[in-house]
Amino acid sequence: MDLNTLWQKVKEKLAQTLPSNSFQIWIQPLVLLKTEEDQIVLGCPNSFFLEWVKRHFYHLLKEAWKQYAPEYNDIIFKIVRNEKKTLTVSQPTLPLVLPQPRLCKNFTFKEFIVGKTNQYAYTAAYNLANDQFNQPIFFCSDTGLGKSHLSQAIANHMIDSRKYTKIFYITAEDFTNEMVTALKEHRIHEFKEKYRRDCNVLILENIHFLSGKEKIQTELNYTLDVLWKERKKVVFTSLIYPQNIPALKKELRSRIESSLIVPIDPPDFEMRLEILRKKAKKKNVLIPKNVLQYLAQHIDGDVRRLEGAINNITARSLLQKRPIDLDLAKEVTELFITRSPKINLTEIKNLVCQHYKINSEELVSTSRQKRIALPRKLAIYLAKRYLNLSLTELGKNFHRHHTTILNALNSIEKEIRKREFLSREVKYLCKKIEEKL
Repeated sequence: MDLNTLWQKVKEKLAQTLPSNSFQIWIQPLVLLKTEEDQIVLGCPNSFFLEWVKRHFYHLLKEAWKQYAPEYNDIIFKIVRNEKKTLTVSQPTLPLVLPQPRLCKNFTFKEFIVGKTNQYAYTAAYNLANDQFNQPIFFCSDTGLGKSHLSQAIANHMIDSRKYTKIFYITAEDFTNEMVTALKEHRIHEFKEKYRRDCNVLILENIHFLSGKEKIQTELNYTLDVLWKERKKVVFTSLIYPQNIPALKKELRSRIESSLIVPIDPPDFEMRLEILRKKAKKKNVLIPKNVLQYLAQHIDGDVRRLEGAINNITARSLLQKRPIDLDLAKEVTELFITRSPKINLTEIKNLVCQHYKINSEELVSTSRQKRIALPRKLAIYLAKRYLNLSLTELGKNFHRHHTTILNALNSIEKEIRKREFLSREVKYLCKKIEEKL
């Protein structure tokens, strides 16, 4: 049986397992690209989509593939860039929403689970969407705590109300790429008109991405001046508070800090339990109360982890024909427990130094020589990847400011994508590290 036929069978199985909306939005657009050794490679339309599918459906896809092709032990996701299509509307009164990234129809106020840790954020978003106040909002939280859900809920609510004709929902990365393209094609005037004159509501996700991008920051600053002067609605989201975003121009930082800054904290036990109950109900899966309580007690962190737990316990029950009980819950919980890495930073530094024939003093020195600068950036990249150290921790260990660390990470990731030999070097170093894990 060829791979395409297997992929069709996997999708048919998942269509039976998942709610129809989830399948159509997140599984149907996936493209089978190829295989790499024992890995299946699936294509995603953009980075937002890739991260969502990886967090929510990775284990489900992996289990489904095992049923039909057990020789493939892993699934990896890659972005497949398609030409962006222009969205046209037949009547000017209909809302206009940017086609990339897509708004998720399930991200509504009704579907948002409210608890003590996000009540303030929910109230602020709901009031903005209903014209109760017009102050810009800055949602700040770690990943998976609901800031994208609330920002899209605002857009979906406004679309349904038909009060606004043009709502621009876009990530800071796509905003940057669009401006760069406009400059290259000598269409910067169109870009400015679009965001300054044709925009009623601007929702800008992941604004921390603009760190160090001075020209983009300057353009956004002028755009915000126009939007705020005309009392247009603006929403930002970020992993980092405005004052902590490195290399952010003073003028833009000042504009953003004048927003209503709204933190979203991780859910407490009661809220985790309610999230699990609602996710199970939405999937039409009957999960015993003691199982839900066990999952809520042992899986903390973000909402995506909780949804992943429900997806996994449902898939295992269905594919392995097992009852949903505490034994199954314990197996699934193991997938979400964060364990201490078996390798430390010193070992990563030593590996890089040995490979590039430099010493540990040179690695953390102020030297900008290419033979030292490249290994240093790779060591920072590997430490971030395998130890998940914060920018501050990395800065302390490499004797650098956290802004420099962030720039090093952004720089090396671009180099790895563009330079094939460097990609091979990274794969080799990763393999060496993973042998120790």
